[in-house]
Amino acid sequence: MRILFDAVLEGLSTRVDDTIKVTIGTQEMKPEQAAALFGLRGKFIKVLLSDTAIEQKEVEKVDKLQIKDESNSKSASQRLRSVLFITWQQSKQTTNFDEYYKSELERIITHYKGKLNG
Repeated sequence: MRILFDAVLEGLSTRVDDTIKVTIGTQEMKPEQAAALFGLRGKFIKVLLSDTAIEQKEVEKVDKLQIKDESNSKSASQRLRSVLFITWQQSKQTTNFDEYYKSELERIITHYKGKLNG
């Protein structure tokens, strides 16, 4: 499915996991076009942004891109770091995150070392 529309790039913000949130405002849309846009909600899509005319060769490059759902492809250590970051934020620690992260990893390592035989 392809939906073509003019828009204004209204905002960009970074997220904890280093991804970027892009906010786009559209012009008024016909109901069918809006319905098609809502049909893409939550799906991985291809995006080409340009403030100039889009050439056919650029469209062809985008068409060749493979859509990869990498939302769940973080390694276990990346997931642990993300959880520890949110825990650090919510606990309002006085130390910086790097110090907190190192101390929590040491606590986890010590815990599991204590379970080793001998």
